[in-house]
Amino acid sequence: MISTKPPKPKTCQVCKTSFTPARMGAKVCSPFCAMTFARSVNGKAAKTAAIKDKRETKAKLEKLKKPSQHEAECRVIVQKMARIRDRNDGCISCHMPVHYDGQWHGSHFRPAGNNAAVQFHLWNIHKSCAQCNLFKGGNLGVYRPRLIAKIGIGRVEWLESQNQAVKTNVPYLIRFKEVMGKRLRRIEKQLKGQL
Repeated sequence: MISTKPPKPKTCQVCKTSFTPARMGAKVCSPFCAMTFARSVNGKAAKTAAIKDKRETKAKLEKLKKPSQHEAECRVIVQKMARIRDRNDGCISCHMPVHYDGQWHGSHFRPAGNNAAVQFHLWNIHKSCAQCNLFKGGNLGVYRPRLIAKIGIGRVEWLESQNQAVKTNVPYLIRFKEVMGKRLRRIEKQLKGQL
């Protein structure tokens, strides 16, 4: 005759009470706990599937983007980094002080569209008020002298000498967004209370 040992008591996965399982592999003590457990397992599976689906959709949309869209996203990241860097400065092009309540932009000294070689370079982008950046074309008459005072004549002349035609490729732009986006998030996290 085969001797069987009585089953050891277990703890219910849902209500955490102790119970003696009626069959092998039982994880819950009652039908009510079994339904709750099944819902939680199905909910976790559905949530995991939704996250996976969202990632796949995001990857597909990323592949469909045009190079100009990638460039625009890179420009947004760099301009935001420039505004954070210059958070204690006023407008580079006019008299607007730091505590100005209007909108701040990341203004390019050399326009982004015509100068691909320096469109993402932080020496080329500085905090500017919306009036100067949008309505006065960057207000370059005042921008240049103030930029020289800020970063030095050597750097300004270097920016002005970068006239080569550069065609940025999509893999470079995607990598740029990953690296600079990660750096931007780290900076924002460090300065969370100050921004």
